Amino acid sequence: MEYLGTIPLGVVVLYMVYLAYLRVTGRFKDRFISKEKDALIESEKKIEKNHSIHRPIGILEVGELRGKHLKTRELGLPGSFYATISYDPVRYANERVKASLAKIDASSTCSHHIGSTISPGITSSPVWTNFQDSAELMRVRYLLPDDQALGRHLAKDIDETSLRVIYPVLQPLTDDGEGIPLVEDADGGQRKDVQLMPWESSYGAIVIQVRFSDVLGSLFDNVLGEVVVPLAKLAGSRRAVGGWFRLLDVGTTDFVPGDSTDETTEATTESSVVKESEGSKVLPQIDLPEIYLKAKFSPNFGDSSSDIESSKVICEELVRTASLAQGNGVGVIGSSLSTLNTVRTLGGTLQNQISFVVDMIEKARNAFNFSNPRITVVMLLSLSVLWTVLALIPTRIVILFGGLAQFGATYYDKYMSPRKKKREVSPEDKKTDASDAGGNIFENMFLSIPTDEDLRRTYFWEARRVGEREREKYAIAKRQTRVEKLWKARWHGSLQMKEKKADVNDTQLSSARSSWSWKDIFALIEGHRFIWWRSEKHFDTGESPLGQIFFAGHSGLAGLSPLDLRELTKEEIPSVISIFGRGQQGQQKITMLAPSIELKDSLENAVLFASTDAKAD
Repeated sequence: MEYLGTIPLGVVVLYMVYLAYLRVTGRFKDRFISKEKDALIESEKKIEKNHSIHRPIGILEVGELRGKHLKTRELGLPGSFYATISYDPVRYANERVKASLAKIDASSTCSHHIGSTISPGITSSPVWTNFQDSAELMRVRYLLPDDQALGRHLAKDIDETSLRVIYPVLQPLTDDGEGIPLVEDADGGQRKDVQLMPWESSYGAIVIQVRFSDVLGSLFDNVLGEVVVPLAKLAGSRRAVGGWFRLLDVGTTDFVPGDSTDETTEATTESSVVKESEGSKVLPQIDLPEIYLKAKFSPNFGDSSSDIESSKVICEELVRTASLAQGNGVGVIGSSLSTLNTVRTLGGTLQNQISFVVDMIEKARNAFNFSNPRITVVMLLSLSVLWTVLALIPTRIVILFGGLAQFGATYYDKYMSPRKKKREVSPEDKKTDASDAGGNIFENMFLSIPTDEDLRRTYFWEARRVGEREREKYAIAKRQTRVEKLWKARWHGSLQMKEKKADVNDTQLSSARSSWSWKDIFALIEGHRFIWWRSEKHFDTGESPLGQIFFAGHSGLAGLSPLDLRELTKEEIPSVISIFGRGQQGQQKITMLAPSIELKDSLENAVLFASTDAKAD
């Protein structure tokens, strides 16, 4: 018990030595860098949880949109109206069910925008025939190959005289397990925490909003009303739903048919009076805004291996859209600025005080973990000396001498120190005191210790690089699976394509190499087509391909012309490959540079097989 004071100091010194070892070996920053990696792994696990089960695909079809009695709210006049179509997976769910579904299906946390019509002009009875797909629907179409069943269905040519919108939806999930068969996962096992919900019990709905265009439409609410078509009704009836339906308030769950019939025209409004009996007053009939639509739902579209992979691709895109929607902040319009200012004024001081206390605690902790090596080394040496003293001298004696030293200092200051004479402070002394007012050395040393936020910012870019490398691993695995199972590509890889520079026009085009350059591309051979994108990332995110060549008729490999041989270097000629076929603007030839001879040979074999097979057809 005489040397009890050495135990806590010894533990602290040994722990600081261990932290010094972590700092020297470079493992100190792992705590901050691994956060980015762990967050990415956690997000990928959530997505894979949705991917691990096969969710059958259903096809929503909406068409023949037109309106009647549509007028602006302020003036009651005809306007420039357009309609937006979206799919809300939880429109008919209560808050408890929404929270439960959000845990098992990340794509159910937002409404998915399908697209919007183009306004036909100023009218109260618009007929919408032109439609603009949303970014999400376009990515889904580009992610699915055209020769796959679902891809062909989504890429069908639409008659310009009528409107027909096609959108894929996934069968909803549930975790109650009441009367619903278990779901097989990708490994052939069964998930007992998640099951498929019958289409007839779905909480989803097609939401068609009618909006009017104006100058301030992007700042203020310009929704005239909306029509909600329950997915459960479409799935339960097994037939198309069509007719006139009333525009109701935003957020409604009612599905109210209109007063008109399919054959009703504007001429019916001319006799819009009602006579109860002779002598009674003539009452005008109120023309409520209505829209005509046809909606159809086809459940369980396809069940092949490619359709199963399509389900995974669609699920990933829906989850991506939901994640982006959650990341968007709330705009200023529609919020109470006075309330925000009041909260900021009342809570600002308290927040600053709490932040200051937390920063001080973090600085005190980081003083021991070599966040600032110079300060921590001084503390380690000081604690080591103090531990040595306590190890040689009993603790009670050290405490006794410490108390006597404090008593002696107080006694000397009160009774033995000469009293200081008061004197007038000169301006020069004030300047000297002002120059020395920089704080004491210990305070400045403590304030120089970084907090956890300072360290996070220091290692931010390194953490981003680690996260990007981890994200690239997941992207490569997904791309490989998609290319093999969904696209069924004979060949895929990264190449460089010969492209003319943008600042060179046709009149100035010459054979000089300065007129063109090599550009990176990602390409694959799917069936009888050679398709290329700007990069692998563009392929992964569903961007539009830069071009494609059909191996039909006169097509295949092309040799290098004398002009090509003159422009290329000796190192490039063995790795250059040229192919030709039917492009988007007619017959087309492209020249590419492979990164290796082996990759060139495999590409040539794939082109020969595709072009020979096409000619045989």
